Amino acid sequence: MKLSSIEYYLDWPASIKVKNLRGFIIANLEKKGDLIRWSIVDIQNSIDSFGTKKLIIKAVLAN
Repeated sequence: MKLSSIEYYLDWPASIKVKNLRGFIIANLEKKGDLIRWSIVDIQNSIDSFGTKKLIIKAVLAN
């Protein structure tokens, strides 16, 4: 088994509520590989008028 550490940038649309954020993040990260561990490192407000935020996530995946 090979473990890899990634830094993943993800747009957080305003339509995704906070209580659904965990599932949204996991669903996106599982597309990259078997998820071992993840954490949100930073949240940045976007300049656009849609209310989208940028998440920076560090994760460990098994391939």
